[in-house]
Amino acid sequence: MLLDLQRIFSTSALFAPLLAFTRQKKTDELLRQPIIKEKKDEESDGRFFRMGHGGTLDPMASGVLIVGIGRGTRSLSGYLNCSKTYETVILFGKSTDTYDADGEIIEQKDASHVDEALVTKQLAKFRGKSRQMPPAYSALKIHGIKACQYLRQGKELPRALVDREVYVEECSMTKWMGVGEHDFRWPDDESPATAPAARINLIVSSGFYVRSFANDLGIACGTVATMVELVRTRQADFVTHHMSATDHTKPSLEAVSYADLEAGEIAWGPVVQRQLKKWTDENPPLERQTHVNGRDPNTKKRLIEEEKAKVRQRFHGEWQAKTRKERRKQEEQAKHKLNGEDYAEAQVANLEPSTNFGLA
Repeated sequence: MLLDLQRIFSTSALFAPLLAFTRQKKTDELLRQPIIKEKKDEESDGRFFRMGHGGTLDPMASGVLIVGIGRGTRSLSGYLNCSKTYETVILFGKSTDTYDADGEIIEQKDASHVDEALVTKQLAKFRGKSRQMPPAYSALKIHGIKACQYLRQGKELPRALVDREVYVEECSMTKWMGVGEHDFRWPDDESPATAPAARINLIVSSGFYVRSFANDLGIACGTVATMVELVRTRQADFVTHHMSATDHTKPSLEAVSYADLEAGEIAWGPVVQRQLKKWTDENPPLERQTHVNGRDPNTKKRLIEEEKAKVRQRFHGEWQAKTRKERRKQEEQAKHKLNGEDYAEAQVANLEPSTNFGLA
């Protein structure tokens, strides 16, 4: 998705000034620094801007995903801890290993007793603070490796995942669907499931797993359940088009849809421009100040504060490196480790006799 945005934004009029600024900055850096080895052309790989996202979505989910570009990437960590709104559909009677319809069915239990009144009663128990166990198939890392990666490779988790405190601000059913009143299916089944389902609206804290909620709700109702649909309708102030059209109680920014992107800049340009204006008004660029050596006297202090505010991540059992060069080295070391190779020996083996160092 990020590469799609890179391609679309790089040819747009809206981001033309940023692209020119980015290219000039790279040129200036090359002129200031001695050339030890030829740098990789990032544009040939489709990377024109500095870009990242503030959080992830489950593979089967859709909805809002916040993307930062340019200096906006420095603010992405702040969106990891914001509240989110979800709309999900839960199907009762069977459960899967992933707690969603992408997994394999591992349990089946009678759900003929589950009705609208029972689900409504149980939903009330999920509001407020509670502790939730994340699904085993998740991106949570154990010794620097995602839990789902262990399971997909047929390995057991090195240690059990631990529950975490979450907060549910709202948990309400928006639609009850009895048997024969919906088209949702079980995995690997072409016909609609002969089971009841409920569409539920959630406003939750960061760290909340809707898949775990679906599993827990099934148990609370005396059966098992699976999440079969998930849409993130809001993250921080950004909302989907459907939510912006129905909820006028809070100021919000409408997210750009794939349909907007396919329609061209005439469709997505005004939407993104409104988003950028709001963000730049709230995060104005630092005033340019002169100093005896040409540097902003507050730069060092600002960089230290930004470093402290960053959310540190683990990578294969150790802290993720700070610089891009060090992170690439970490990735290479991890790749050789997974292949059972020694990184230092592999580096020596890759050197040709005619290799010269430090020569332009």
